[in-house]
Amino acid sequence: MSKLSNIQIMSEDTGEDIVEIMDESAERQDDEDDEPASKRSKDDIEGAVQIEGSQDEELPDAEGMSKKQLRRLKYKKKWEEKKLEKRAAERIRKKEKRAALKEAGDLSKLRKRKDFRTMAQSNSKQRIALDMSFDDLMIEKDQKRTVQQIGWCYTANRHSPNPFQFHVVGFDGLSRKIYNGNEHNLNQDIFLHHEKLETVFKPEEIIYLTSESENTLSELDDTKVYVIGGIVDHNSQKGLCHRIAKEKGFGHARLPLDEHLLMKSRRVLTINQVYEILVHWSVHKDWKAALLSIIPERKNAQLKKDKSETVDPPKEEPAAVVPKTES
Repeated sequence: MSKLSNIQIMSEDTGEDIVEIMDESAERQDDEDDEPASKRSKDDIEGAVQIEGSQDEELPDAEGMSKKQLRRLKYKKKWEEKKLEKRAAERIRKKEKRAALKEAGDLSKLRKRKDFRTMAQSNSKQRIALDMSFDDLMIEKDQKRTVQQIGWCYTANRHSPNPFQFHVVGFDGLSRKIYNGNEHNLNQDIFLHHEKLETVFKPEEIIYLTSESENTLSELDDTKVYVIGGIVDHNSQKGLCHRIAKEKGFGHARLPLDEHLLMKSRRVLTINQVYEILVHWSVHKDWKAALLSIIPERKNAQLKKDKSETVDPPKEEPAAVVPKTES
C-alpha cells in the first residue's frame, strides 16, 4: 500500500502553493498490486445495478444469477447507502464547526478559500486532452480509477496560476456515467466532449504522449494539443497509444525521462502524473524538477548528471627525479 503523499509546486515569484494534492493510500495504490484483468471472473466485472427498495426486498431479475452475484449486488447497494449517509453527515459536521468558530470569533482556524483562475481567465492557450475512448478495454473497477484520475488532473489544473485549456474527448461510455454520477463533478471547469479526438481537433494539431515514441518532448507548443491516453490497463495494452497515433497520422512524443532520470523500475506513469508533470513544467520550465517532484518515490528515480558536471580524476604527476650526489 502506498503512503500518503503531498505534492506541492511552489511559485518562484510569490512563494504561493500552485499545486497541493493529497491522495489517499488506498486510492493511489500501485497498479502492480491489482489482479490482472485476465484472471478475474465474470462475476467480478458485472456492471453497476441500481436496486430500489429496502435490503430485504427481493432483487429484480434475480433469476439466472449466481449466489455470488446476488451477494455482490446486496453489498454494493448497502455500501452506496452508507456512503451517501456519511457524506451528508460530514457536510453537516463541517457547517456546524464553521458556525461555532465564527461565533467564538476564532477565525484563524477557518480555512481560507483560494482564488482560483478559470480556463477563461488563464493566460495559457495550451490545450491538453484526455482521450477517454477506451472503455471497452477496461473493467468497471479500472473505469472508476480512470474517472478518479480525471479529478486529480482537474485539481492540478485548477491550482495552476495559468490553467491549461483542459479537454476530455471520446467521453460517452460507462466512464461518463460514472463521472456524471458524482455530484462534485457537475460544475468542474473542463471541456467535455462526446466526440472522438480527431473530430474535436485537427489531426495535424494532435501530439499523442506515449512512452514508445522516438520523439522527445522538449517544450510545449500552444498551436498543438497534447493528448494523454485515458486508460488504466495494468500494462496489458502496451504500445496502444503509439499504435493509434501512427495509424491515424497523429504526431507523437514522450516525456524526457531517459534524458534526465535513472530509473530501474517501469517507466509507466498514471494519467494524473503525466498531467501534473506538464503543469509543473509550464510554471517552472524545468523538466528535472517537474519529473522528480511528481514521480513517486517508490520508483526510486535519480537524476542523471550532466556531462559538464563530471570531473575527470586528477592526473598523477611523475615523481620528481632527485639527482644523485657523488660521495
